[in-house]
Amino acid sequence: MTKKIGCFLAKKVVPWINLLAILSAAFFALMLAAYAIPQSAIEKNAKASIDALATGEMWPHYATSKSGVSMDYKTDQRMFEYALAEDGDSVFRAAQVPSYARYWHGYQAYLRPLLVFMSLTSMRGLNAFFLFAMVGLLMGLIAKRLNTVFAVCFGASLAMAGFQIVPLSFQFSSVFFVMLIASVLLLLLYDKPWFRARIGMFFFCVGAVTVFLDLLTAPIVSLGVPLILLLLLQMRDQTDPLKSSLHIVTKSVAWGAGYVSLWFSKWLIASVALGRNEIRISIEQIFFRTGTSAQGYINIDAGETASLQTWGDFASLNRFDALGLAFSTWLNDEHVPIFVTALVLLCFAALWSKYARDAIPNALILLVTALIPMAWLVLLGQHTAFHFYFSYRNLLVAGFALFSVPAYLWLQAWRGRLKRTPTFSEEKSTFSEEKVAKRL
Repeated sequence: MTKKIGCFLAKKVVPWINLLAILSAAFFALMLAAYAIPQSAIEKNAKASIDALATGEMWPHYATSKSGVSMDYKTDQRMFEYALAEDGDSVFRAAQVPSYARYWHGYQAYLRPLLVFMSLTSMRGLNAFFLFAMVGLLMGLIAKRLNTVFAVCFGASLAMAGFQIVPLSFQFSSVFFVMLIASVLLLLLYDKPWFRARIGMFFFCVGAVTVFLDLLTAPIVSLGVPLILLLLLQMRDQTDPLKSSLHIVTKSVAWGAGYVSLWFSKWLIASVALGRNEIRISIEQIFFRTGTSAQGYINIDAGETASLQTWGDFASLNRFDALGLAFSTWLNDEHVPIFVTALVLLCFAALWSKYARDAIPNALILLVTALIPMAWLVLLGQHTAFHFYFSYRNLLVAGFALFSVPAYLWLQAWRGRLKRTPTFSEEKSTFSEEKVAKRL
């Protein structure tokens, strides 16, 4: 019995522990490398960027018809301030970002090297170039591996999430880079047997990289978009719906394990490096941000004194009001009836086809993924209520899922009309294919 338990741990548990250790060491090394760059090499460009962000309104709107299309210059300014190490800090200490140590601040791994060569304006241009290039690459791969209609669905979900201003903000950009790169890798590698055997670890790594780079803006996009693409790939390959539904649970758990465990490892490292109980500080902040406590530590000043933030409206928190605020930012109230009616009519129209009706189980699985960002926004009640102007972007996942349902049903109905198999493909070589794609 003992031998069997040992074999189970060696095969199933130890690889995950090793992965956690490797990622923690890699993230720590990246932060040390970033802060090993001499302060003098980045100081001029960092201060110029801080000054540029400090000019004018901190949360300007870019579209009067959509409140979510707004910037957060205040947080971007702080990110550049964190790039400048505090006076007298060693590289080891500076890499923890002592005043805000509960986060990894992994964005500094590219922000500090870039500051050697350029300041805010040039960095924004570079950021926009790579983000839009990644979007183009991903949409091209979706069209090739799945169908052009799903690429259009993804583009529409990006537009609803106010993606047009994301490249202008370094706070907003990080998690979108994670989502785009993870999605591209999934589409490129999915047909490789070695990748499929390790797809759980892939989602673990995506969750880990998300918490390394992101400041809790829209982390669910890095889970939800790859997860929807995974489901669409399995539907293409005629995977059993029950098996596909299990992937929602297992891959979400793997992503969450990477996210939580790598966040906890940062608290451990920071506690050792800074000589204070960063675990306690971080957990109290979690209670505060989720709305289960009226107060929590917000930051630590240079004198190692914790600032305690108290939330006066704690007793009146309604998590579903917070979700409603995010939802109305994502989709203006007057557009909700039009949006819902259009989706329902499209689905019912497709269901006149027997082939579309046979595809309902798969469509329902896609709908489940739309609930993930909503559950996240409800859980983070206080954070959602305070930061709705960017946390609403988690609903990009709901948009992609909701758009994909009628698209999938119509594709099934059309393929039935062409007297093809009612599934998403017969073979890999004929899935995206000239005959169906041209008629679509």
